[in-house]
Amino acid sequence: IKTPSSMRHLLYTEWASLKKFWKYQPLDAVRDYFGVKIGLYFAWLGFYTFMLIPPSLVGLICFLYGLITLGTDTPSDDVCDEDRMGNTTMCPICDNFCESWKLKDTCPISKAKYLFDNGTTVFFAVFMSLWAVFFLECWKRYSAE
Repeated sequence: IKTPSSMRHLLYTEWASLKKFWKYQPLDAVRDYFGVKIGLYFAWLGFYTFMLIPPSLVGLICFLYGLITLGTDTPSDDVCDEDRMGNTTMCPICDNFCESWKLKDTCPISKAKYLFDNGTTVFFAVFMSLWAVFFLECWKRYSAE
């Protein structure tokens, strides 16, 4: 590893360093040292990781929208409010040893569901479908180089 002119030293200092995680991958050096299959794997993995940045940002925005509008979700408000439906007694889940339960017991689950299943979920699904096509076409161009 310590021989400055070796390929292993180059990969260790330019690729395996935590200080340089944001820089490009030396794919030619990886291919020469590890072989074509491993080089292609790391090329795909680096490209895929880079292309996941837009979906992660859009997904974060959709989640934040759900977090901001959590108080306006009518079904969750109905379930959590004892004056509305929250005080409704529900039938036992099983026949023998289960007791009846109040609908308000599901309030945390109802709120958590809204965080991930709100009005922006359909937009995110369409976005991910289009992103998948875009990713595939961009990978074809990138891998042809």
